[in-house]
Amino acid sequence: MKRYLLSCLIVFLSFATTAQTDTSLTNRLAEYTRLTRELEIVKLMDYIHPSLFELAPRDQMIEMFQNIYDSKEMTIRIGSLENKAISEPFTLKKATYRKVDYYMVMNMKFKDSSATADPTFVTTMIENLQGALPKKEVSFDKATNAFVIKGMDVLIAIKDDATTPWLFLGYDDSNPTVASLFPPELVAHFKLDKK
Repeated sequence: MKRYLLSCLIVFLSFATTAQTDTSLTNRLAEYTRLTRELEIVKLMDYIHPSLFELAPRDQMIEMFQNIYDSKEMTIRIGSLENKAISEPFTLKKATYRKVDYYMVMNMKFKDSSATADPTFVTTMIENLQGALPKKEVSFDKATNAFVIKGMDVLIAIKDDATTPWLFLGYDDSNPTVASLFPPELVAHFKLDKK
């Protein structure tokens, strides 16, 4: 009887630990998503995996992201961001990884609206954006005078060890520099090279 109770306790504790991890991931992901949607770039950096800062220091990343979303020529806003699926955990060495599939809508608006009054410019921009973002749906919304970019993306949740919080890094196979931050075993496991 004691052995049975001990077995039940072990099973319960392993489920409780998994649920706790999932809650931790869910909470961190919700905050990451909110900060992304609201373009809180400085706060968002606290949720980014530090391997990204090997490419450029944190301050440079903040400046780069701020310039992307609000430059002299245009502004980009997140229309919506919805997490669609979270994979089962994949463990490699001491780190745990989970793939997050999400759907995002971005609105890109030129500050000089005379450019988008030209149909040729609009057509050329759509073609250029589709060429640069082949997996995305690109259109122009005349009512808001903005280019709309929609599509699925992949985010990798990373927990370096049992004591660290979940951190995130977007996977982009069209950017070899960023893609190189991910271990080949992770890319193979989640079939990221097959997209």
